[in-house]
Amino acid sequence: MTMKRKLTLALILTLIIGWSCEDQLEETVYGKISESDYWNTEKDAVTAVKAAYATIRGGWSGFSFWQLVVEDLGTEIGTGGYFATYDYSAYTGWSATTPDFNSWGLWTPFWSGINYCNSVLDNVPGMDIDEDVKNRVLAEAHAIRALIYFHLVNWFGGMPEVLTTKEVPLSIPRQSVEHNYALMESDLMQAIEYLPLKSELISMGETDYGRLSKGAAQALLTKVYLQQGKWQECADVALEIINSGEYSLEPNYMDIFSLENEGFKNKEVIWVFPYIAGTSPAIDACVLQVYLYRAPENTDYAKYYDWSGTIRSTVAFYNSFDNKDQRRNGLFYSPSDATEDPVMMIKYPPDPATEGAHSGTDLPFIRLADVLLMRSEALAHLNNIEDAVGLMNEVRTRAGINPVSAVDFTSSSLLIQINQERKWELYFEGHAKQDKIRMDYSNMISYIKSKSADWETFSAERYLLLPIPANAVAANPELTQNPGFE
Repeated sequence: MTMKRKLTLALILTLIIGWSCEDQLEETVYGKISESDYWNTEKDAVTAVKAAYATIRGGWSGFSFWQLVVEDLGTEIGTGGYFATYDYSAYTGWSATTPDFNSWGLWTPFWSGINYCNSVLDNVPGMDIDEDVKNRVLAEAHAIRALIYFHLVNWFGGMPEVLTTKEVPLSIPRQSVEHNYALMESDLMQAIEYLPLKSELISMGETDYGRLSKGAAQALLTKVYLQQGKWQECADVALEIINSGEYSLEPNYMDIFSLENEGFKNKEVIWVFPYIAGTSPAIDACVLQVYLYRAPENTDYAKYYDWSGTIRSTVAFYNSFDNKDQRRNGLFYSPSDATEDPVMMIKYPPDPATEGAHSGTDLPFIRLADVLLMRSEALAHLNNIEDAVGLMNEVRTRAGINPVSAVDFTSSSLLIQINQERKWELYFEGHAKQDKIRMDYSNMISYIKSKSADWETFSAERYLLLPIPANAVAANPELTQNPGFE
C-alpha cells in the first residue's frame, strides 16, 4: 500500500456541544475537555473540524459503505447484501424501525457530523488564530455540513435545519427540500471562497490527505445544482472545475481505485473518503470487502473474514457493457457458480494490510468523470447536443469504446445515453438511485414494483425515501414521518 498519511482521528476530542436530543446524537467519548479550556489554538480548531470528518466515515456508519447500499443495491446495478441490508433492497416491509441501519448507520452519525460542523462554525470565528487557518477550517465545516444535508435530503427528504449548537430547541420542524438546497448552496459558496486548490494543498505540503479542496466543494455544488434541475448553474460550475487544470482522467480506469494510486497522485479523484486498514477504534476503516460475494475462482479477498455477505452486481448489468469496455474490469463473472447473479465486484482492490475486517481502500465520492457527465447532462437539457456528446465521448474514449456522433441524438435520446453512461462509469460509487430517480423516474417506480411484495398496499412511491427512525420522530414532535411510514 502506498505510504501516505490520511486524515486520521484514532483519538478525537468529544466537544461539549449543545444538541438536546441525546438519544439521536450520542457519541463514543474518547476523551473530554471542558469548553473553557478549548477553542484556544490552531490545533484546537483543526482537531474540531477533523471530528466532523470522522463522524461521517469509517467503521459501520456513514460513508464506510452505506452509500453503496442505499444507491447501488437500490437499483438493477447491484444485488445481495448482508443481514442488515436485505430488508432495504427487497423494498418490502419498511417501517420506522426497518431497515434498522437507517438509525445507527446513517441518521445518528449524520446528525452528529452536523453538530460538529456547527460547533466549529459557532466557536472558530472568535478564536485568535491565523486567519488562513481559521478560514480554511470554517470552509471545511461548511462543506461537510453541505455533504451531510445533501444525503439526508436525497435519502430522507426535507430536513430540519440545525445551524448552531447554541440553544437548539427540542422541537424543530422539517424544512422543504428547496429550502435545504438553498442552505447547501450557501454553505458551498462560502467553502469555495476559502478552500485551497488541490495544487495549493500539494505545494503547502499538506499531509492530511482527505481534507477538502476548492474543487471538492465545487464538485458537490455541481451535484446540488444537478439534483435541482438548475442546468445552467450546473454546467457553469462543472466547467470551472474542468478548466481549472487541477484534475484529469486517469488513462486506465482501474487505476482510479488502485491502492498504489491513492493520495494526491491520483489525478481524477476530487472528493474522496480515505481509509486505513486495521485502525482501532475503526473510525478510519472501510468495511465493504467483508460483505462482498466471492466467486470461487477469485481468491484475492481471502484475507478478509467471511461474514456471509453477498453484495454483487447483476448479470444483466454485467452483460450491458461492450466487451471492449475497460470499466467491466471492475466486475468478475463466475462461469462455474450456480448462484443467481454470480458477478463479483472487484472494483475496490483488497488491502494486504487488512487484519481481516477492515480495509484501507479509499472510496471516491466525486471524480472528474462524474463532473464531465454532469456537465454533459446539463448541456443536453440546454439543447447543446454537440458539446454534451463531446464530454460523454471523453469518458467513453478512456473506457476503450467507440465515440458516438452528435448527429444521432436528440436532447431526449442523449439523456437516455448519458444515464446509461453514468451507470457504466460510476457503478458502486454511491450515485445510482438518485440518478435513476432524476433521469429515469418511471423505470425507478417499475423497478420497485418488481422487487416489492407490498407496493400495492402502500404504493411504490413510499420507497423513494427511507423512513425516519422511530426514536428520532419520538424525540422531535415536529419531525413528521415520511409518507407511508406514519
